[in-house]
Amino acid sequence: MKNILIFLIIFLPMTLLAQTKPMPNNSKDKTTKDKVLNEKKPAPYAYMVMNVTENISKKNSPRFSFKFRSFSVKHTNRLNKSIEGKGSVIEVINLLGQRGWELVAVDNGSYFFKHRSIDRIK
Repeated sequence: MKNILIFLIIFLPMTLLAQTKPMPNNSKDKTTKDKVLNEKKPAPYAYMVMNVTENISKKNSPRFSFKFRSFSVKHTNRLNKSIEGKGSVIEVINLLGQRGWELVAVDNGSYFFKHRSIDRIK
């Protein structure tokens, strides 16, 4: 029993000292405030709503009328002019997809779109 106590008294402190690590030097690392400031900021999105109404007549096939609401009146008018010849909703959605608009949701004839960058909207 005496030998075990002597063994623990000598070797236990050595094993504890061997496992300790030196403290890291934080002066070389960036502070958390600097890390937060350098993180990637969220990209701004432009949003648009397209309302679709179906005009049904007995003589002709059904026609659709599109009404856009966007971030600016100028952009809304430009969109209305560009889709004048389109006859179906699919054609308009494909045209908007080619221009970078992404369909987000559909709700009772209202189509919601978003665009990644306001600067690159055509």
